[in-house]
Amino acid sequence: MAEACRRLNVTVGAPYRHFADRGALLTAVAVRGCETLATLLSPAAVEQADPVEHLALLARGYVRFAAEYPALFDTLYAKEVFFPGNVELAEAMLPVVEAFVVPARTLEESSPELTLRLVVGVAAVTHGYAAFLRTGSFTGSDDPFRAAADNAAFATRALIAGREELKVEQRAPEMMLAGLSADLWVRTAARVLTGAAR
Repeated sequence: MAEACRRLNVTVGAPYRHFADRGALLTAVAVRGCETLATLLSPAAVEQADPVEHLALLARGYVRFAAEYPALFDTLYAKEVFFPGNVELAEAMLPVVEAFVVPARTLEESSPELTLRLVVGVAAVTHGYAAFLRTGSFTGSDDPFRAAADNAAFATRALIAGREELKVEQRAPEMMLAGLSADLWVRTAARVLTGAAR
């Protein structure tokens, strides 16, 4: 924060004239991150009608976000921001979640629960490769971003190909996304499915 203020030629206390506390400031930055991420993901819907390749492009877009906007990526998952009950972040995250839900629901047709399981699986794989990129796991590559993005897309395709395991009747593990319960995201997936049927 001090470095950002120095670069902007403002006092360290200046941001707090506009935000209640550090958490509110970081949440505002994270909301901007969600908007940026949603913008990066939006071309996938236009570029790829095949739902598998659509999800693979989303995986690449997510890794690109981590590569091109590392500060926003890191802030999005900061403990001061990413916690249960941060409604502002959850609302900002909805377009990102919906970007993944739309192609996933095409693959899973009318099951919001299976759609959610697929979305969570793809998101976990994709986030993992983005985090690997951020921590330097691909520094041995000539093009670390491309290596991470290629791996994320490949793993996404592999997960989709093996998704029958997600359909096995068993108690689903507890899932939290953006600090909100899986039930909320199932309802979101159902809302998207209902909207698409109109």
